[in-house]
Order: sequence, then C-alpha cells, then structure tokens
Amino acid sequence: MLMELSGKVCVVTGASSGIGRQTALDLGRAGARVCVVARREDRLRDVMEAMSETGDGHSLVVADVAKKGDVRALKRHIEETYGRLDVLINNAGFSNERPLWERGGVGDLEKTMKTNFFGAVYCTAELLPLLTAATPSSVVNVASIAGRLAFGGAPAYCASKFALVGWSEAMTFQLRSKDVHVSLVEPGLIPTEGFPQTDALADPILRYAVGNVEQVSDAILDAIQHRKPERVVPRFYYLFQLPRILAPPLYRLAQEKLLAAKASRALNSGSS
Repeated sequence: MLMELSGKVCVVTGASSGIGRQTALDLGRAGARVCVVARREDRLRDVMEAMSETGDGHSLVVADVAKKGDVRALKRHIEETYGRLDVLINNAGFSNERPLWERGGVGDLEKTMKTNFFGAVYCTAELLPLLTAATPSSVVNVASIAGRLAFGGAPAYCASKFALVGWSEAMTFQLRSKDVHVSLVEPGLIPTEGFPQTDALADPILRYAVGNVEQVSDAILDAIQHRKPERVVPRFYYLFQLPRILAPPLYRLAQEKLLAAKASRALNSGSS
C-alpha cells in the first residue's frame, strides 16, 4: 500500500540542518504540510523560507526535544494549527562527549541519551494520540549504523542509538494493532553540520562509503510511503554487520585498527 504524502501533516525534529532540513524540504515538495522543529529559530526560519516555494501550510516550533515541557508545547501547536498528525520523524540528535573518566563524561552521556533516545520517546508518547486518530500513520526514528555497530570513539552516541534501535523494533509490534507504523532509518557516514565526516572524506578507502543527506531523505520518504520497517543508508552498509555476527574477533580487530588510526591522526594534527 502506497501512502500518499500530499496533504499529510508531518513533524520533523532536528530540522534546522542536515538530514532533517532535507527531509522537510522533500516532504514539502511531495505536497505534505510540514512542521519543522529544532532549537535554533533563525535556522528554522531559513528552512521555512526554502519551503515557501512548496506551498502553504508549513510551520515551525522552537523546541528542545529533551525537555518534556517543550514537547507538550509542540503537541499544542499541532492540535491548534492542524488538528491532526499523520507522520512523526524523530531525527533530532547530536554527539559531543568526553571520555567517561574525565570530569563531565557521565553528564555528556546523560545529555546525549536525553536528546537522541528520550527525545524520540517523549515526542512519540506525547503525539501518539494524534497519530492514532489519523491512522494509518507513521513514526520514523532516525538512528544510525552506530546503533548496530559499536564505534569505540563514541560510546555515549552508540549507546543512545542502540537504545533507539531496540526501542523502535519493539514498538513496531506494540503499535501495529493501532495501525501506527514504526520505521527505523539507519544512516552510515553522512556529512552534516554536526557530523562533517572529515576523517572519512580524507581516507582513500572510507570516502567511497560516504553517503549524503539526499539519500537519507529518500529512504525516510520510502519508509513512510511503503511502510517499511527498516532502511539502511547507503544500502550496502547492511553488509558491515556481518563480521560482527559471523566473525566477532575480526570485527574487534577492525575496531582496534580504526581507533589506532584515529588516535594517530589526532596526535599528528596536534603536533603540527
């Protein structure tokens, strides 16, 4: 069953840049009415201006999804502005962490979990009555390949994405009876403002594994329209999970090599 996006009301969190911005623009071009959500009002207004060519009915809400009060205000806005909600895209996320042994390391982990995982939980829980009233409806949780493969240099980010992956898969079964479809989109190396992927782009091999925000947006819209449970972007990243399952020692060795290379680059950069 193909879900038509024209006229649908969609909420996109983390919409001020990167994947969220591109997805909001593509939804607008498909005829949807889009509410863009993020913390930076000036950036949201830029998105709104870019969306103006796609028609009327778009709106913005300045909110931090890690704050329940902001999420409740988002729900009120959707109720008052649209009276319904067809699609929720939980895309807000960031990575900024210190090692666990440093002062503030635990706090960084808590902040990361609060936005990347609990932000999706808060938005889904608060907006669920609107979604169930507009079925068939969709929730798309934008996780990461780091929610399947643990990267040693970013344990807090990995923890938040592993949590989001597990929760999304479980919620798929819980919400199925309500005709609310839950999709999981897992990007790989995608250059964005928050994740420039400088090292990957400079690597002679890894640069061929780098995708773009347009590919992720296409996957999100595909997941909504065809009610797909999971999309990995780029698609060949599915294969990266095989060593962890079939050859764990090889997987751990590759992790150690990647961390050593990253540490070496950081050392050379600091001494230059």
